Amino acid sequence: MRFGIHIPKQGSFSATIRYARDIGCETIQIFSGNPTGWRIGSLKPDDRDGFVRIKKSAGIDPVLLHSPYIINLASSDERLRGLSTGTLIDAMVRASDLESGPVVVHAGNHKGRGVAAGISAARSMIERVLAFSPPEATLAIENGAGAGTAIGVSIDELAEIVGPFPAERVGILLDTAHLWAVGYDLRRPDEVERLVDDVRCGPGLERLWAIHANDSLKELGSRRDVHAMWTDGRMGMRAMRNLIRSTELERLPVIFEVPGETAEFDRKRLTAMKRRDRRYGRRPARSQTHPNGPGRSK
Repeated sequence: MRFGIHIPKQGSFSATIRYARDIGCETIQIFSGNPTGWRIGSLKPDDRDGFVRIKKSAGIDPVLLHSPYIINLASSDERLRGLSTGTLIDAMVRASDLESGPVVVHAGNHKGRGVAAGISAARSMIERVLAFSPPEATLAIENGAGAGTAIGVSIDELAEIVGPFPAERVGILLDTAHLWAVGYDLRRPDEVERLVDDVRCGPGLERLWAIHANDSLKELGSRRDVHAMWTDGRMGMRAMRNLIRSTELERLPVIFEVPGETAEFDRKRLTAMKRRDRRYGRRPARSQTHPNGPGRSK
């Protein structure tokens, strides 16, 4: 596994990737722009060049770009669909400019029209986004925690959403806190095996591109999404150990979305996770080259 953290923007993209390098990230996630706004802002050429240069020299791969939370793939409102489509296309262009890996997006909410209608709307928007995005840009649909009228909650729903599209362009990302919220008890090795089997029989393991490694403050099956560090949540390091030990998941980048209060805390956390990876997986330390998945390093 390759471990990293969701890094808040450090003034510029180049400063952000420099920070990630300095704390020992092997992979990272950043926002494509304002996480709660429709505009992602401009990208200066020198900032772009600095980001790409540091990313390549540090071997940080892949870089995930999380799109704004307000995007709703499943919406039926024409204005919201237009804004969501445009902002997601902008994020895909940003990913191409930064030579990054997939753009991460939540599937959204059907708002009472039903899951089938929501999935149909999401497919339609994804088709349009791909048509107007750079051909090398990729999209990863994140599983939901199951609250309200969300779609993309079950592995089967994710499979329905991504199924019509090329596997090299549209994949999935699994958030462990969301999996816990819908009933996967990752503290149990057999539940991790069940998850792997569900992905294999659904969208396919080749479409699983990354993991958001979050613990949860809520009870199993609550359908509530309250992220926590692994030292504070209900799953604990037993669940993280089971994920690391899975040979089917070992190729994946793992992103901790809850940042520490200091850079030193995150540096120590990443060092500890790499050590656990070698111990639990009984694998030697690896180089900084990401062997699989949708990374863009050249």
